[in-house]
Amino acid sequence: MNKIKNYIYTGLLIMFITMLLAIHCLYTINKSLNNKLSISKENEKAYIAENDSLQNNNKVFLFKIDELNYNNDSIVKKLNEVRKTIKVKDKKIEQLQYLLSEAYKKDTIIFKDTLFKNESINIDTTIRNNWYKLNLSIKYPNIIFVSTSFKSEKYIITGYKKETINPPKKFFIAKWLQKKHNVLEVNIIENNPYIENKQQKFIKIIK
Repeated sequence: MNKIKNYIYTGLLIMFITMLLAIHCLYTINKSLNNKLSISKENEKAYIAENDSLQNNNKVFLFKIDELNYNNDSIVKKLNEVRKTIKVKDKKIEQLQYLLSEAYKKDTIIFKDTLFKNESINIDTTIRNNWYKLNLSIKYPNIIFVSTSFKSEKYIITGYKKETINPPKKFFIAKWLQKKHNVLEVNIIENNPYIENKQQKFIKIIK
């Protein structure tokens, strides 16, 4: 009789453990599916915001590293190429950002006196390349019109870099033995040769 009770208790215990494992497995699968759904929805919203006319309102895309490496979007591919060029490893990437903007200014100068004697004068010329455009117009008798535009294309790569906590030692063995920590580093690559980054500051809020 005792053996039968032991078998029953053992069977119930096995069933209980099996049920707990099944519940844990289902919970893990459900959590994973919800996480994937959340990421999918966030990316969907990011695509909508990207194509919206209100370009000042953007949302962040969420990619795993394998999705980043095999993404066919032209901007994503270029960002990935740039981060590989500056040697930011897969496991060290924090964020990739792309900014394309254009500055435009036009001016009209009208003089009181006659500048051009030839009444037929009407010069309209343009100087341009991929990053800069200048349009100059001269009209009889005293009008000069100038419009200029500049295009800025920035790649911003944020990733972790391991550095020594204290200033690095000169001797390589002493330097190798020093304690290190991960430092969040931001690399800004501006493609326009006429634009120089003068000052920048980045702040990460710690929670």
